[in-house]
Amino acid sequence: MHRSLMKTVIVSALSLSTILTVGWQDQDAEAANTQELSIGKNHLPETRVTQPLAKGVTYTDITRGYYSDKSYCTVDVAFFDTKEQARILIQDLKKKGYKVKLHKVENKYSQNTDVKEKTIGYVVRTGEFKEEKSANDLVDQLKAQGFEKAKATYSEYDGTMNSTGPWKIDVLEIDPDEFQGELTNSLAKGTITGRETVSSMAGRTEALAGLNGGYFVVGSEDGIPGDPAGISVVNGQLVSEAIGDRTSLILSDNEADIANTSTSLKIETESGESSVIDGINRKPGLIRSCGGVGDKETNQPKHDVTCTDAEEIIEYNAAFGDETPKGEGFEVLLDEKGKVVDTYNERGNSIPKNGSVLSATGAQAEWLKGNISEGETLSITRNVSADGKQVKTSPDVDIIGGAPQLLEDGKIDIQAKEEGFAWSHDFYYHFAQYRHPRSFAGVKENGNILLVTVEGRNPEQSIGVSFHESAQILQSLGAVKGMNLDGGGSSAMVVHDQLVNRPSDATGERPVSDGILVLP
Repeated sequence: MHRSLMKTVIVSALSLSTILTVGWQDQDAEAANTQELSIGKNHLPETRVTQPLAKGVTYTDITRGYYSDKSYCTVDVAFFDTKEQARILIQDLKKKGYKVKLHKVENKYSQNTDVKEKTIGYVVRTGEFKEEKSANDLVDQLKAQGFEKAKATYSEYDGTMNSTGPWKIDVLEIDPDEFQGELTNSLAKGTITGRETVSSMAGRTEALAGLNGGYFVVGSEDGIPGDPAGISVVNGQLVSEAIGDRTSLILSDNEADIANTSTSLKIETESGESSVIDGINRKPGLIRSCGGVGDKETNQPKHDVTCTDAEEIIEYNAAFGDETPKGEGFEVLLDEKGKVVDTYNERGNSIPKNGSVLSATGAQAEWLKGNISEGETLSITRNVSADGKQVKTSPDVDIIGGAPQLLEDGKIDIQAKEEGFAWSHDFYYHFAQYRHPRSFAGVKENGNILLVTVEGRNPEQSIGVSFHESAQILQSLGAVKGMNLDGGGSSAMVVHDQLVNRPSDATGERPVSDGILVLP
């Protein structure tokens, strides 16, 4: 159906704000938020173009800042926790004829995060170039001399330094009281084992708009590629277990909440014997980002690290695919009521459309084999909690994993350490404080839902944002709760079948594990 579109352009430079309205304004469209974003230096030029996609849904394209002639490409030779460690490398580099800079990485916003150290570490840098090729040539030279950690970078990617940008930000806002369609999430190709671009997901579901979802396994050495690394609930079905109690986006009847979610999974036999179920729909023994039950390394979240556990019970349902991963162990086939239909002395068997398969390894395989018998009915408990309260996973409930929390009660409160992003100073600097492409979500006080992407790794178009800058954007847009989603090359937003941001991967839009979709 034809609709007249409102386009609102907001241009701010220094303290001046000008609002232009082009075309006919839809009476139901909400006026654009005119508050200047707080990222970067004060009073940078900022433009916004806003248009409604449907009743209760708007899309806003924001650009802010500008490319600075003072910016440059350089080489980070290595990161160190202490100045003393850095000085050893500096002396070595100077002996070889390099001009070296020591960058102290400060934690300027320690009051807004659970990472309280004032100094995060030290980066040894060398070279200043206008062309990236020159920096890459220097990297090759340094690596040939044994400096294996050398990496080319751009001065404005360091989120601990103030910047002029530029930034390209795309915002979807959904008013649940007005929106007549459905806000939901979708597994790529409908299964755990599939990966698909947001463009493809939005196209096949005829979505008005879409955004990438949570973190996922990329390489087979870390599990099943495409497996969500964290909680995933699709149409009320738990298809992936939580990582500890990380922050997640909960959707229900087009309303949203952001909360710490956890899962508790258990099996009990007719005789009363019980055991923990370690996971759902993932490769036994490999726990991406850790935070599992009985992990060898740690039971706490540890982002982008794969923990191991040789003794597990994993439950598989139809969302995983056609059959379980092959290997040694023991499996039990259950019907939809939990009745034991069949048993197998190795892993790698068919998964029923209704019902499930319990797949066990190590001592858990021996326990399962010794405690169940064909024909008995097992009791399977799958509890999902949000902020300590049990969630009723009815068919209208979707949960998208992410992390960390960015906003709470309207204040910047980044739970980076608690949610596994500060397990080393090096990782915290390069993942949380560095500027990357990001996707994140927020909820406003009136219940409106914000879905946001920020382009990055493109000096002339958009440099990306840190965790703190992500929180600042959400706060400026009016959010009172906020959380991070998967980012980097995964960040993608589609509006009316068009990819509106430029993904950072050289190969283009990245296939991801799930997407948040706005359906008409």
